[in-house]
Amino acid sequence: MTRRQLLAAVTLLAAPAPAQAQTSLFRGRSLNHVNFRVTDVARSEAFYRRLLGVPRARPAAGNAFALDLPAGGSISLCPLSVPTCGIKKDGRPGDIDHVGVGIDNFNAARVESELANAGFKPYNNTGPSVFVDDPDGTPIQLSAVSERFPVRP
Repeated sequence: MTRRQLLAAVTLLAAPAPAQAQTSLFRGRSLNHVNFRVTDVARSEAFYRRLLGVPRARPAAGNAFALDLPAGGSISLCPLSVPTCGIKKDGRPGDIDHVGVGIDNFNAARVESELANAGFKPYNNTGPSVFVDDPDGTPIQLSAVSERFPVRP
């Protein structure tokens, strides 16, 4: 080995390794909503409206109330008094019930299948979304980037 080859080898050893590309199942594009469990919807709505200047809450899917953000997404208020509101059982005040994330090319059956094949346990495949729990048990709702859950009648 020549001196030049030795120096080149030492330089390579000392150089930081290039970052490896992380593989992922999906590409998250938007935070569609965060669903909070609340004791008093009116009080929580007043807080967020005063803090963030958002418009009045609108009734949303699942007995929740959505505070829409101007650039998209929403804060969802889910009353504890309604046991069917939200995903988590036995919610407590202030809990983040779940987080909605918009992903590219959403197709519920494909997403559910890819999650299962990768060892995740998808659930609540309701058509416009699929759920999977993070390592600490927080439900993550995957849906289309453009998904806007309807106003409840």
